[in-house]
Amino acid sequence: MTKSAKTRALTVGRASGNLESVVGERQQATASLPTSALPNRWRRTTLALALAAAAVVFFPARPARAVDAKKVFNQRCTACHTFGKGVKVGPDLKGVTVRRQRPWLLKFIRSSQRVIASGDPVANDLFRTFKRQRMPDWTDLSPQDVSTILDWLAADGPEQKPADERDAELAGAAEVARGGALFGGRTRLASGGLACGACHTVSDHGRRTGGTLGPELTNTYLKYRDRALTLFLKQPCTSRQPEHGSGRYLEPEEAFVLKAYLREVAVAASPFASYLITEAKRGQP
Repeated sequence: MTKSAKTRALTVGRASGNLESVVGERQQATASLPTSALPNRWRRTTLALALAAAAVVFFPARPARAVDAKKVFNQRCTACHTFGKGVKVGPDLKGVTVRRQRPWLLKFIRSSQRVIASGDPVANDLFRTFKRQRMPDWTDLSPQDVSTILDWLAADGPEQKPADERDAELAGAAEVARGGALFGGRTRLASGGLACGACHTVSDHGRRTGGTLGPELTNTYLKYRDRALTLFLKQPCTSRQPEHGSGRYLEPEEAFVLKAYLREVAVAASPFASYLITEAKRGQP
C-alpha cells in the first residue's frame, strides 16, 4: 500500500469507525521490518533493560553492616555517661534498658530534642534534672543500629572483658585442651603461623613436648602471672612471618586458651605453688 493509499484508507476508516484493517496492516508491516529499522526509542529501552539485568547479576546489593555497639558507645556515649559508675554529665546507663521501655529509648536516642519538644514528661524531667544539657540527636543511627546498642547494654557489654583478658583460672577443661592443641600444633592458629611448640618445650603433667630453639615455658605462667602474660601474647615473640607482616598474631580466644594451658602445666609441675586451680571457679564466664 502506497503512502497516499494508506492516508485515504485511514481517513475512510475513521469515518466509518473501522480501523482494524489499517491497524492490522500496520502491525504486520512493523513485524516484518529488520532490527535496524526499529525506532531508536525501542532500542534505547531494550539496552536499558539489559544493563539493569546485568547490574543485578554482577553487582548484587551489599548486605548492611552491623553496627559496632562497643565502638559507638566509646565514641559517642562515654563523654557524658558512665556504665555502673554513677552520674557524669548525663545519667548512668547501667540498667537503662530496665528503667525505660525499648520504643521510648529508640525515639529518645535518635532525637531527644524532638521527644522533649513533644511534651513527653519523662524526657522533660530528665532535661530539667541534668541542667538542661542537650543530648545530640543521633539520626544517622537506624532503629536497628540503636536496638543493637541497647541489646549490648542490656548484656552489660561495657563490663565485659575481651576474651584474652579473662583470668586463666576461669578456663574450662575444654578450653585448656584446646590451648594444648594450639601449643603443640595439632590445631592450626588462625594466622597460619608456627605453633608455640615448634620452638618451646613444656612439661605437660610429666611428659615433655615441644621444640628446643626457644626457652622452656613450663613455669612461665607462675613467673609472670595472668596480666603480664596477657600483654605478652598480644605481640609475636619474634619478628617472624606471617604474623609480623600481616599485623595479626593470636586471636583473643587463642591467646586465652594458650594462657590457660600454660597455667595448667605450671600448676601441675608445681603442686605447692600458691596459685592453685579451684574447681569452684573452673568453667565460670
